[in-house]
Amino acid sequence: MTKSCPKCGKELPDDAKFCMDCGYTIDDSGTSKSNIFSNGTIFIVLIVIVLVIGGIVIFSSGLGTNNNSNADDVAQNQHAVSLTITDVSGWDSKYDGKHSYSLYTEAIFNKVPDDKKGYNIKTRYYDSNGTEIGHETETLDNIYYDSEYALSFGHYITYKLPNPDHVTVEVIKDGKVVDNFTEKIDKSKIDYLN
Repeated sequence: MTKSCPKCGKELPDDAKFCMDCGYTIDDSGTSKSNIFSNGTIFIVLIVIVLVIGGIVIFSSGLGTNNNSNADDVAQNQHAVSLTITDVSGWDSKYDGKHSYSLYTEAIFNKVPDDKKGYNIKTRYYDSNGTEIGHETETLDNIYYDSEYALSFGHYITYKLPNPDHVTVEVIKDGKVVDNFTEKIDKSKIDYLN
């Protein structure tokens, strides 16, 4: 007695466990089931698994590279601008019955990159409680020129009498703070505070 393969119709012996032509597996009850090894199914499954794992590895190594390059960018930009704060001064003026008070910082720039594009200088003035009195942000290109003398920047004007304690100058590159410098303010050098 013989039986035929339900998939391809090939005549098979009664004790056949699979079809020699198409690879269909015949179970003991006489019904057929698909052989996972037929038609390269296992090969396709393995390729998909390799591609998925490879994609995960490539994607995660790409993320690591981006993170490292961001860290490298910050490290490279850090200390690209070096300065020494020499003084914080100010003056007051009266116009049309209103009093205004000004603060500004002077610093010697020890090191400045050739390409100043993307660099900003943010000057923040604080009181003795660490509360910000005010700030001024300027591009490095606008405030720096080659000089052996201190340059003034961070001009902040207010109508309320300030009581400054210290100044912080932040070096910002493409929106990220890459360095900062802090100096205590000598109030005796600001006329309106004496």
